[in-house]
Amino acid sequence: MPFYSYDDLLRISKTIQEMPCDVSDELRGWRWSDPPLLPVYSVKINASDLSFSCGTGRLAFLRHSLRVGEKAGEGLRFGAFVHQVISAATANAKAIMYCSKPSNGVEFFEIMSRTMYSCVQVDGLTEDYVNALNTLWSRAALTYSSAYDRILETSKYLSVDGLVGRVVPWICEFPVDGRLLGLSRAIRLDALAPPALIVEFKTRKPSREFEVALTGYALCFESQYKIPVNYAVILYIEFNHSKTSFKVYENIVRIDDEVRLRFVEKRDLYAQIASAKVDPGLPVECDAYCPFLRVCRSEG
Repeated sequence: MPFYSYDDLLRISKTIQEMPCDVSDELRGWRWSDPPLLPVYSVKINASDLSFSCGTGRLAFLRHSLRVGEKAGEGLRFGAFVHQVISAATANAKAIMYCSKPSNGVEFFEIMSRTMYSCVQVDGLTEDYVNALNTLWSRAALTYSSAYDRILETSKYLSVDGLVGRVVPWICEFPVDGRLLGLSRAIRLDALAPPALIVEFKTRKPSREFEVALTGYALCFESQYKIPVNYAVILYIEFNHSKTSFKVYENIVRIDDEVRLRFVEKRDLYAQIASAKVDPGLPVECDAYCPFLRVCRSEG
């Protein structure tokens, strides 16, 4: 981790079988046209809005009513960079198999290592960002080259597509349309392991709000593809101070009735605030990572 192998998916599948999750049919995404999932307001909320804690919904007022320019703090900027690197490393690993067809895992590792700087722009990056890039890319190269060797050992007659699917078993930045659930159209799942395991990467501290946002993604996926999503995964990636090493904490989330209703409540609050165009005031406590933190704190 944070780069899943096929064996990781089998492990998660086994764990999920031991985690019962009952979901009411009226809370499935494909029931978007009926209450309680039916969006009440015409405004479309950004899916990312739901990952921030804002008790009064002022975030939605600033973004959708006043259209205040947001300014991401260092925590959000670094998180976006980590997402970029994971996506680039995943795409590069697939490209190596399609185009270079290495004969073994050692050759795979060597190709991936030397193509890093052609996949991620490093000009202007600070030392800690370059460290994070090197650390993540090395882990990706190790994970995928090892998987490549294991799959080759099982069969030498796999098609390239079959080989790629076994070595890199997910799709990064998978697009989902959220409009049926009152969210924005351009939702991008951090990763999707077919047929329906959604994986999100987080460099921030664990939060229940992430589970609410993740539930929104799951409901949108259900509404579009009519496939039930009972579980999803959040991978919390915690770097050391110099960004030369990291730890990954895996959280398998039940997408059950309780968290689905929490999603509906938060979506409706944000949509109502955005539609009313009336400042709801500051929340009791602000999310330290909110992109509008400086706006609210300067007023408070």
